[in-house]
Amino acid sequence: MTAPAPGPPGAPILRRTPADAPFFDAAARGELLIRGCPACAYALPMDAYACPHPEHPPGADGLGWLPASGRGTLVSWSSVHRAPHPAFAGQVPYTIALVELDEGPWLEARLVGADPAGLRAGLRLRAAFVHPADPADGESFPVFAPDHPTPDHPTPLATGDPAP
Repeated sequence: MTAPAPGPPGAPILRRTPADAPFFDAAARGELLIRGCPACAYALPMDAYACPHPEHPPGADGLGWLPASGRGTLVSWSSVHRAPHPAFAGQVPYTIALVELDEGPWLEARLVGADPAGLRAGLRLRAAFVHPADPADGESFPVFAPDHPTPDHPTPLATGDPAP
């Protein structure tokens, strides 16, 4: 699922660094990558600096990127009612989710296509991707949506509407 999502005028622009370029390249293809140890395929949090196995190369240089299923479970969430930047004032309220990926690591991401009043821990989620219409508007990035949307709550990305 994808949708063009130009950022609001004046919004901060999501930009890649050489270290996270593989993540954003994959997101542009609609794929989710996570940090991991290439020696043992151990999945790690996005901010990990080393594999916990002492026999593997130390430091972030010893880590790589592993494909993830894009499926996970809702651990917790927070509804944002005050925009963190004036450019996002028209998007509140929105929900930020803490998602435990099936591979193990936890990610924070925007939750789309769900009524916050109906959320519950353990809800199955799947990744969807927001793709800016113009590369100058920033990078593609993942959001999460209920794994089984209902007619009353279709995911915005499934209907072609931009993600909030």
